[in-house]
Amino acid sequence: MEFFDLSGRTAVVTGGNRGIGLGFARGLSKAGANVAIWSRDEEMNRAAVAELTNLGVQALGLSVDVTDRAGVEIALDETESALGQVSLLFANAGTTASLEYTEMDDDEWRRLMGVNVDGVHHCTQAVIKRLIAREQTGSIVITASLAAHLGLPLAPHYSASKGAVLQLARALAVRYGRKGIRVNVVSPGWVETDMTEGVQNDEKANRFFMMRTPVRRWGQPDDFEAIAVFLASEGSSFVTGAEFLVDGGFSAS
Repeated sequence: MEFFDLSGRTAVVTGGNRGIGLGFARGLSKAGANVAIWSRDEEMNRAAVAELTNLGVQALGLSVDVTDRAGVEIALDETESALGQVSLLFANAGTTASLEYTEMDDDEWRRLMGVNVDGVHHCTQAVIKRLIAREQTGSIVITASLAAHLGLPLAPHYSASKGAVLQLARALAVRYGRKGIRVNVVSPGWVETDMTEGVQNDEKANRFFMMRTPVRRWGQPDDFEAIAVFLASEGSSFVTGAEFLVDGGFSAS
């Protein structure tokens, strides 16, 4: 449908070479967008680029550390030189860890916050500045988590980081909506990715979380293709500051 055609648009997906990020990237590519994958794993970047290129669009993989502000600016220059002006950003790169709070040192706190909060800030700010300078509209989607609403006892810094980016998105949506820049949030529930492998392999935990999930299955990266297209496209032109819980009903149970 015309509402969801992204032909001629350029998107950046951070952490887009696997899992939910690759799901976003696949959806955007299927809708016609050219996609830049920003992630530190060059081998996985190449594999993701090959897959997206086979969908008939241009794709680019760049090794980017989102905690490095200067590196983000350089990657944005390279992306725009290769694929055209970026008007779509999926700030998806993230990390987690299980650790007792009383044993957590400052280095671990800063490591996780650096990726999950500073990385989102660096990428989002860089894209918004360029959109404003060009008087261009755009769509930014930040990946938070169901953990923004739940306390994860062995990952309190992860919950804190996802709450932070959820509120950042809401503030930016209010500030820049008048300029045609929309900012929304996708909060996944329990999705079958590398990050959740420990829970998947724990029979007791797996059974508990699936019993709490009304659709009775793990989410898959493919479940994030359509929401990416919707939020990037004109089909959501009156949607900003919203959070989309893609969790199989977990938060309602």
